[in-house]
Amino acid sequence: MLRFIVRRTLQLVPTLVGLSVLLFFWLRQLPGGPEYALLGEDATPEQRAALRRALGLDDPLIVQYWRFVPRLAEGDLGTSLQTGRPVLDEFALRFPATAELAISAIVIAVGIGIPLGYLAARRRGGVLDSAVVGGSLIGICTPVFFLAFVLKVIFAEHLGWFPSAFRQTPGFSATRITGFFVLDGLMTREWDSAWDAITHLALPGLALSSIPLAVIVRMTRASVLEVLAEDYVRTAEAKGLHRHVVRTRHVLRNAMLPVTTAIGLQTGALFAGAVLTESVFAFGGIGSFVYASTQTRDYPALLGFILIIACMYVLINLLVDISYSLLDPRVRVS
Repeated sequence: MLRFIVRRTLQLVPTLVGLSVLLFFWLRQLPGGPEYALLGEDATPEQRAALRRALGLDDPLIVQYWRFVPRLAEGDLGTSLQTGRPVLDEFALRFPATAELAISAIVIAVGIGIPLGYLAARRRGGVLDSAVVGGSLIGICTPVFFLAFVLKVIFAEHLGWFPSAFRQTPGFSATRITGFFVLDGLMTREWDSAWDAITHLALPGLALSSIPLAVIVRMTRASVLEVLAEDYVRTAEAKGLHRHVVRTRHVLRNAMLPVTTAIGLQTGALFAGAVLTESVFAFGGIGSFVYASTQTRDYPALLGFILIIACMYVLINLLVDISYSLLDPRVRVS
């Protein structure tokens, strides 16, 4: 098992190196530049040229990249041109908001998607199956930002059941330890603070979970139907094994392999794709900062944030590979 994990980890290194090269050169090809965003349209060409020299943007791209590599190896992602603070500090400040939002979305998607997909497969062709398939298709086709606006208008503004914006009620006094508002409330036993943070997560988490939920439902249904048709399932039923044993040991465990892949991919996508949801609910996470960085051509912030998100994505895929090997030991020899 350890050899399998080490081999998979080493395979990630060239992926991340290649990604850093592509990102670095691609970002430098974006139209305009930070001098236009920072100095405005009224700046003279001399002022813009001076700022580019000060930022080191006049050097050849290969020189800029090799200047960046040693800093990256030391964990230095540069300084944000917007705020003047280290990029890593900016990421650490905003990561808890996006992480809480992504975790809440994947918990909703997995907690509802797997049982629904399984039940739909067990009742293939029935009313529940038709409703689940139709609902999942709607979930995939509905844009996240549109669903976020609908949920906000109905449940926050009209009914007043949930807050409409922010991570916590403005002026709410709470102890901050980790930056994860729900976790901080639970750790300090400030139950009202934890509950307030959960209510603020409800609508954006539900909106963000719509596509992962639909994907997981459809993947679970298809996988369970495939496993139910296998000979070993029929054999287990013919032997008179208890229904619970057949469902858990023979059906669900084998059906979870493709579902695990879907969950891993969707989790990584949630961290990278929460921009619109954060904007609708003024959540103040990674997505909103990346969006602002694109407007100002903040190269260090864009490069640093995207690299960290990419590292998270490949680590999630590593965890998926490990879970694969636990569900099916034959994977370890491949």
